[in-house]
Amino acid sequence: MHLFQFLSATTFFACLFFGCISPEKNEAETKSNNSSNTTEVTAEYPTVLQQALKAHGGLDRWKSFEKLEYDVYRGEEIVDHQLIALKTRKVLLNNDQYTIGFDGQQVWVSPDTSAYPGSSARFYHNLQFYFFALPFVLADPGISYEQLEAREFQGKMHDGLRITYQSDVGDAANDEYRAYFDQDTHQLRVLLYTVTYFSQSPADRYSARVYDEWQTVDGLAVPLQVTSYRWENDSLGEQRGVTKYRSVTFDNIPPDQSMFLMPSQATVSDR
Repeated sequence: MHLFQFLSATTFFACLFFGCISPEKNEAETKSNNSSNTTEVTAEYPTVLQQALKAHGGLDRWKSFEKLEYDVYRGEEIVDHQLIALKTRKVLLNNDQYTIGFDGQQVWVSPDTSAYPGSSARFYHNLQFYFFALPFVLADPGISYEQLEAREFQGKMHDGLRITYQSDVGDAANDEYRAYFDQDTHQLRVLLYTVTYFSQSPADRYSARVYDEWQTVDGLAVPLQVTSYRWENDSLGEQRGVTKYRSVTFDNIPPDQSMFLMPSQATVSDR
């Protein structure tokens, strides 16, 4: 999954009854800035997403940063430290057992792919980043949107948005996301998502994540705690686990690109 690219970004997720917004309306428009030599880039997004981006600190502020780092915890146990070059989406993940890198083309694992305990290091390399970077990554290129009916979660009403990807985006273009935003705060509350990375086919079985707590770092509202659930009978089912993000830092200085290069002893994760 994007999220898992990225969510790589692995990706997030035409038109049905609730006013699908065509991909053309998500194409970036450029215009000259008469006061400088820079180019200002603007884009049109659904109102629900515009409200969410603003509630989380603003897309412009998110784009102003070059580097992001955080520690991923499963419950109270640390999983790994993750560093992301935000402009290129290159990543470097490490703990005592492995280092996973993405150099822009290949995902590599050091000392070798057997050091990563999961089924696929390539699937995992940007998974947590995409979950962490919502809703900002929903403004990436190549995404189509469809407004969904508002629905209630845990006693509150939420506006819904369906996200799908164009066929040439990421490793799992068939991924689909349904994001629900608190109608009062406009912050993300519930994410439903499919995983198509391994099958490469559309899926109708969702998993769910509830964004329990947010933390403010450098003016951006980013996740502190997210709880995973099974999605059963069109509702939140059994709780599956808790992910926490700690020691979050943003930086205006790009990371040294050499750190993403594959070491001589590392091996490539193809799938």
